Amino acid sequence: MRKVTGIPATLGAAAIGVALTAATAGTAHAASAPAVGQLNAKAAISGLYNKTNNSDAMWGETLDGSVTAPLTHDFGFQTDALLGSRQGSNLLGVGEHIFMRDPSTGLVGLTASYLKADVNGPTGFYGVSRIGGEGELYSGPFTVAMQSGYQAGHHVDNGFYGSLTGYWYADDNLRLGLGAENDPTRDTTGLADVEYMPHLADAPGMALFANAGAGDHDYRAARIGVRFYFGADKSLKDRNREDDPVTNLPNDALGSVPPAPETAIQNHIV
Repeated sequence: MRKVTGIPATLGAAAIGVALTAATAGTAHAASAPAVGQLNAKAAISGLYNKTNNSDAMWGETLDGSVTAPLTHDFGFQTDALLGSRQGSNLLGVGEHIFMRDPSTGLVGLTASYLKADVNGPTGFYGVSRIGGEGELYSGPFTVAMQSGYQAGHHVDNGFYGSLTGYWYADDNLRLGLGAENDPTRDTTGLADVEYMPHLADAPGMALFANAGAGDHDYRAARIGVRFYFGADKSLKDRNREDDPVTNLPNDALGSVPPAPETAIQNHIV
């Protein structure tokens, strides 16, 4: 198996990890409001697309969700899950967050996730395990979200991953995001994200979202869907800062699963 642990990826991931820890650890400790206001949840249905320069375009669909709960005044816990398929391959993923947060300033936490994709052929399946950290900084209508850690798996590349995304709330129910991430499979990828909660009277927790990525090796990916938030009636910004962290961990690892069995057999197996 080819392993990518080059100096740029390692230093980039390490820098993000240091930055998120130093920037948020002090501010998240003495929270004036609880890390998680109350038990809450979200669920999303989406269609997805991705392609690289040595594979056919792939289409799929996912159902993912999260449940977030308070542990103490300063600490919260979130568990993520994902079910779906991509070009006939079944997808199954789980993720866990434990974090310390002050909703007025930021969040810092530890993360772990696993994603499995069943495929036809000699590989049988691809598996991605990740462990790392996350952080969020809040300032008025802006949020900066960071992740960093290490991944290893079955028929996928091992190495460091990291991401940095800036979000702007054009209003409290419209979030726009731009960022970049690096992982052993895709190297560097640019990201764009939008989510809008129309706050309909009959469905106040419903939101529409879309995101896209483009990067090395002619990588292209997109996702569009609808998300439902459960819990107190809040704006999108308040849900993101007072209830659940933005990230669904298995979704983040999906790009590290090779987009086609032929690609993985040729490029990832010795």
